[in-house]
Amino acid sequence: MRSFYRLAVTAILGTLLAAGFARAEESAAEAEKCIPITRIDSIEVLDKQHLLFKMQGKKNYLNTLPNSCPGLNRNKPIMYKTSISQLCSLDVVTVLETYGGGYYPGGSCGLGTFAPMTDEEAKAFKASLKKAD
Repeated sequence: MRSFYRLAVTAILGTLLAAGFARAEESAAEAEKCIPITRIDSIEVLDKQHLLFKMQGKKNYLNTLPNSCPGLNRNKPIMYKTSISQLCSLDVVTVLETYGGGYYPGGSCGLGTFAPMTDEEAKAFKASLKKAD
């Protein structure tokens, strides 16, 4: 009887993992290289490797940095510079450090692609990051 439950749990987990991988592949295929700066409402730092761009019109983009970014965390502001009206993968964000009442540039990191994400997916993703901590 126990082996039946193990088999059932294994089958269910396998199905969920396959669905998760399929969604991840869909998001990667839908990922955009650039987003318009004028449409960005806010940028939420989720952890050292993930930024959530909240856009006008209730659209979100998850940006997974290619590498962990030193100094990047939820409590520190970031800045970016670009000479065009879009923010693109491989553009750089810089963590701002506070010293003596002012902001100074800290670590800088390149962006990844922008994967579209619904509000529900963003909420679930944030919850999964909290569980991993």
